[in-house]
Amino acid sequence: MAYWAHHKIARTFFSLIFIPMKISYEEGVDLKKQYVIIANHFSYIDIPALAALNMPFKFIGKMQVNNIPVLGYIFKNLHIMVDRDSKESRKQTYLDCFSSLDQGYSIGIFPEGGIKTEKVPKMASFKNGAFAMALEKQVPILPVSLLGAYKIMKGSFYINWSPCEIVCHKPIYTDGFTTKDVDAFRDKCYKILQSELDKSYNE
Repeated sequence: MAYWAHHKIARTFFSLIFIPMKISYEEGVDLKKQYVIIANHFSYIDIPALAALNMPFKFIGKMQVNNIPVLGYIFKNLHIMVDRDSKESRKQTYLDCFSSLDQGYSIGIFPEGGIKTEKVPKMASFKNGAFAMALEKQVPILPVSLLGAYKIMKGSFYINWSPCEIVCHKPIYTDGFTTKDVDAFRDKCYKILQSELDKSYNE
């Protein structure tokens, strides 16, 4: 039940700051199924935005998230933290994710490895971790586009008013891919998210 809490908290958070939120689901998305959930990451507001999805999952988050009021407490107690500067921490995170997948949880991750973009809406290159994990465990990827979220919180914790739209794309299954195909699988997922971002920001 605890992993449903972040959904309620995230929705309440957006209501309290008077930010309208719209979530749409493409055909084939089943919120009761297990996924490795990936999303673009341009702002700290992306964390509660992704958490607003009506499904239980464990986030992978950087240790620095612990410093964010309320959100840091939730992450520390419910989710999987990683120190990206520590090889041992990265290894333990990978093991924790495998264990969580074995327990039936979905995993949520920002595959850019942080807020790395040089210019919105162009995402930074994806790290391989999420895709290697999905292939190893044969769990589909659920690509999620967070549209306009960066306008709410641009490079700081100051909040601007702007609608937040979330698009859950059709799941990408691992059929036809092996662990040796991680680069091709990663690139396929990247193109789906980048295409949606380009379309949205050109409208």
